[in-house]
Order: sequence, then C-alpha cells, then structure tokens
Amino acid sequence: MNKFTQLKTFTILKVLVLSVTLMMIHGTVSGGDKHADGDSHEDDKHAGEVITMSDETAVQNGITTTNVIAGDIALSTTLYGRISADPASLSHIRARFDGVIKDVKVNIGDTVKKGDILAVVESNESLKSYSITSPFDGNVIARHANNGELSNGQVLFSLANYKDVWAQLTVFSQHLGQIEVGQAVELRHANFEQLSEIAYLTPSADSSPHSLANVTVDNSSGYWPLGTLVKAQVTTATKAVSHMVPVTAIQEYEDKQVVFVNNDNEYKPRPVQLGVTDGRYIEVISGIEIGERVVATNSYLIKADLEKSEAGHDH
Repeated sequence: MNKFTQLKTFTILKVLVLSVTLMMIHGTVSGGDKHADGDSHEDDKHAGEVITMSDETAVQNGITTTNVIAGDIALSTTLYGRISADPASLSHIRARFDGVIKDVKVNIGDTVKKGDILAVVESNESLKSYSITSPFDGNVIARHANNGELSNGQVLFSLANYKDVWAQLTVFSQHLGQIEVGQAVELRHANFEQLSEIAYLTPSADSSPHSLANVTVDNSSGYWPLGTLVKAQVTTATKAVSHMVPVTAIQEYEDKQVVFVNNDNEYKPRPVQLGVTDGRYIEVISGIEIGERVVATNSYLIKADLEKSEAGHDH
C-alpha cells in the first residue's frame, strides 16, 4: 500500500469515527430532551392542580372561603299545595236589625279600616238609622246591598284581610307518618321564600285519600296571592354530622365531586365523599378535615381556571 492510499484510508476511518461519535452524542442529547420533556409535562400536570390567587383578586371575583365545620343537617320532605284564605280573616256581614238600606258607602275592591261605615240602615221597628261598620282592616270582596233594598237578614258585605293567608299542603299516605304539627316549613314560589310551621292537620274536605297540612303565611307583602301553587320543604328530622360545607362549595372536576381547599392563597381540588344535604349544607363523609378552609362562593371560577390551565398544557 503506497503512502497516498494509507492517507486516504486513514481519512475515511477518521470520518467514520467522527460520524459515530456525533450520532452517539445526538442520541444522548435527544434521549435527555425526551426525559426532560416528560418531567416537564409531569410537573405541568401537577402544577395545573393548583391555582394561586391573591386575596385582592379573590375579593374582586366574589370568591369567599369558609371553615369545614360539624353541625346538624335538616332532613326534609317535599310537599306541594296552594295558598288559600285564612278563615279567621273572612267576614260575612249582615244588618243587626232588618230594615231599609239607606246609604251604601263602599264597593267591591275598596280598602277599609276597622270601624269604617259600610252602610246605613233604617230599622223597621224603631225607624231609627244605624251604621254597619267594618270589624277589621281589609278589603270588600263582595257586596249584596243597594240603596232602598231591604236587608232581610241576608249577607250585605264580605270582607277579607289577606295579610295573613294559609298554605294548604297535600300530604299523601306515604308521608302521613312523617308530618306533624309544629314542624318547620320553608315555602317557595317563583323567587319568594318564607319560613313558617305547620299549624294543624286536617282530612281532605272531599274525602280524597290525603290530608292537608295548614301553614300560616305572612302576606303583608302581597307576594302570596290566593290560588298560588307553592312548594314546601318540611323538616322531619335532623342529623348530626361531623363534617359539613355549604352546597355551593361542591363542584364536579375530572369526574369527581371536589371542594377547593385554600391554603396560603393556593387553591387545590380535593375529592370528597358526600352524604345528606338540606339544600344549604351538605355532609362530607371523607376527604377533608375540620378547620380546613374551602371555597364557599363562586367555586366554579376556580374550576374554570384549572380546566383552562389543563387545556393549555395539553397543547
């Protein structure tokens, strides 16, 4: 082999060695990058489970927190019914003595005060006039009197005071053993709510297979007109629970029921097992401890931030 051939062979070998070396280095770097990328994505995944938010931002977004507490949760039964007149607030008025109706002072729909004159009647016996007055504050809902007519013992006026009305709730046989006088009731219709209690129970007037739970309703606002359909939650028992949170604290996240635990401005989702609820509070069987702070209002905003963060990491 001449000198030129030896030099050519040496050069080729050198190039091959250099190429292999570069490939090994590239492989090592690529492998290292893949591992680093994997670690990065894993870190991102875990980082996405935490939302950091200042107190100022939380206040601006209406996000508040509350402690996990022990307490009593009301167990309730749902009933339905209608608003009806309170019998004690209805009056059908007759003349004390038969005679001629001389002067009618009111008409249907008029508002009257206790003692207001409704009509003047001239007695047949004494020929003296006397006044028929309102027994209470209320409204004239019926009038059967006109000037010149004889009273003849008939009902002349009907008055009603609808500031106090009844909610008559239908109680079917499956609930009869649970419903009692004195139980607390939360009444609802449209956007209105009122707390009251069952005053008494009566059989159905038409012999239907149900009873009526009669609940007093303050209608001074006028928001509970006669005939209105109402929904009622009747508290039938209470359960002492060791852990409970507002129902507004619960969100569904990654197919689990969670609360968002706040610690030093960090909000983390915590899966929880839930129990009974009264519509305001809900029992937490496991997942959180007494004293931990959880998001109570606008918890959906924390959930939305987490989901948005995860969507960004997926890309």
